[in-house]
Amino acid sequence: MSHLDKVRNNVVNKGNSYGSEMEIINDKQIHEVILHRGCTSRFRENELITSVISCLNKKNIDFSVLDDETCCGIILYLLGDSKTADEVVKANIQKFNSHGVKKIITICPGCYEAFHDYYSKHENFDIEVIFAMDLFNDETIDGDGYIIHDPCHALERSTQVRSIIKNVPIERANSCCGFGAGLNLGSKELTKKMAQDTLNKGNIVTYCPSCYHTLNSVDNKKTTDFFTLLDKEL
Repeated sequence: MSHLDKVRNNVVNKGNSYGSEMEIINDKQIHEVILHRGCTSRFRENELITSVISCLNKKNIDFSVLDDETCCGIILYLLGDSKTADEVVKANIQKFNSHGVKKIITICPGCYEAFHDYYSKHENFDIEVIFAMDLFNDETIDGDGYIIHDPCHALERSTQVRSIIKNVPIERANSCCGFGAGLNLGSKELTKKMAQDTLNKGNIVTYCPSCYHTLNSVDNKKTTDFFTLLDKEL
């Protein structure tokens, strides 16, 4: 079975790209502003959700989460299965509308890309999409001792993040962390090598759950998430 087949089966049958068991509960309630947590944060690096929720609460930002949240589908588009991805998108749009969602806050750059680039093409999707970092542009973090790893999905935010995290080098820690487009499923050895190349640059801070997961799996002492640092400053 190819890694595309694995991911497709996981998303379609389990509701997440990892194939983790999850209980999908529709509370049939209205959720106007939701935090879309994403597959990696929910099923591999749950502490990232704790950090971002803490930051949002400290800023008095009202939101809720959907207990029937499922994968955004971006990984399927990246792997070339647009047909299945389109079906995922349509199902999610129907779900969002049934909950009366008006605004989505995303932790993951990949999820943001999915909502911004793919969901927005549908006439039934009239929802504001916000990348969580955008809610903290007025904050500053002392990043002395860190170097930033800019995710492939969010290279356009390199200037923005460096306006929040001060005292860090301008240069990027490395190119791809090794997670990209399911590469970790296809070649774990290559993924580990790419992650190590990034970590060789020093203590890393990133703002992508997938990058964090990849790097953290190799060296958790040298890997930090944007919201973990921010939470300490707020």
